[in-house]
Amino acid sequence: MSLAEIRKRIDAIDEEILSLLHRRFRLALRTRTFKTMPHDPSREREILGRVKAAAKRYPLLRPNFLLGLYKEVLRESRRLQARSGREIDQEKQR
Repeated sequence: MSLAEIRKRIDAIDEEILSLLHRRFRLALRTRTFKTMPHDPSREREILGRVKAAAKRYPLLRPNFLLGLYKEVLRESRRLQARSGREIDQEKQR
């Protein structure tokens, strides 16, 4: 396999990752209608625990790397949900 072919495969995987993140954030936004606050510490602990356990199946992915990555994903989910919540609250006031 040539360098160009490897890079093409990497680019395709990057696009899949972006698509999956977008789908995840869209679903996270949908959960906002069921919650009073965007932050759910017990749910976040559950997710991080599952990620830490899953890291054992992927030897190239260090647990600390995955936990940091998922903490950022969760932080962005909260940011989107908070924004969405404000927009929902503004609509209710109209």
